[in-house]
This record gives sequence, C-alpha cells and structure tokens, in this order.
Amino acid sequence: MGVYAVTGSASGMGREVADKLVAQGHRVIGVDLREADVIADLSIAAGRREAARKVLQLADGRLDGAVMAAGLGPAGGKERVNLLAQVNYLGVVELLEAWRPALAAGGSAKAVVFSSNSTTSTPMVPRRTIRALRAKDAGKAVKSLKLFGRGANALMYAASKIAISQWVRATAVSRDWAGAGIRLNALAPGAI
Repeated sequence: MGVYAVTGSASGMGREVADKLVAQGHRVIGVDLREADVIADLSIAAGRREAARKVLQLADGRLDGAVMAAGLGPAGGKERVNLLAQVNYLGVVELLEAWRPALAAGGSAKAVVFSSNSTTSTPMVPRRTIRALRAKDAGKAVKSLKLFGRGANALMYAASKIAISQWVRATAVSRDWAGAGIRLNALAPGAI
C-alpha cells in the first residue's frame, strides 16, 4: 500500500480522508496543529518548512500521495485575513513544492488540494489580491483588502481558494508534475 501525507488530519475533512486511507491499508503521515504525526503551524513560514522536512523524513523521501485539507474559514477577527493567506495558499503551495520530488519518486503519485465552491460564488474578489497570493506575497495580499474592513476575511478566503485553484490548474499540466507522473487535482466542496 502507499504512503500519504494529509494536512489538517486531526479534524474535519482531513481527518475523514486520513481515516479512509488508513482503512484501505495505506500509511498516513498526518500534519496538524495537534494530534498528528507532524505537529506544525502552517500559518508561519518556519512551521511550513518544518512540516515539509518532517514529512519527507518520515516518508523516507517517497510519497504516493498528498491531500491538502488544512485550511481556515473566513470567520474570525482582524488577524484572520493574514492567517487565511498563510494557511490556505502558502500552506498548500510551499508544502507541495517541497514534496514534489518525493511524489515524483512514487512513480504515479496523486495530490489533491481542497479548494472551495466560493471560487465561483463570491463576487468582487480583487484580482490584485489573487495576483499577490500567486506571487507568494501574503503581506501585499493582506494590504490589498485593508479598505474592506470586516468583509476582508470573506474576500481573502475566496481569493486564497481562487489562487490555489489557479495554481493547481497551471501546475498540474507542467513537466514537473504531469510529466513526472504526478496527478494534481483540486476539489471544491461547499459549506461543511
């Protein structure tokens, strides 16, 4: 059976995915803030680097798949807008980029990213926010929403999910991913 990394493995959709993979006989390396094989804070760069390193170490440099289920919703206070950018976009892209060689070593690996149906249902998401996320500039993305007050969280949530969907679309067909036998897809569930 295979070795899979699952972010957000301690709760919600990530836990359900991890449980299903284990029930099918796979080995799961869970990543979360608690109750996981790799305890990591994906809202900070050092936490993402440490999560990437520890998963690669535990997987002996070979992954058969990755499920990127860790994510935050738009509720919360002023600090949430930055957390959304860090976890929902950078927490996916930076880990998958770090794990890509291990996924390629798997031969026919699969990577699934949890996006959201808000990519098509949230109006007026500023393109400059999406561009800043795609450029990995979370600070600029946060500043781009400063004028929206309480609405900034909902817009950053949608922007993070639009940006990650665009990243998946562009990356999935590249030589480094499809050319290396890695299937990369995004799911877009509704409210859970």
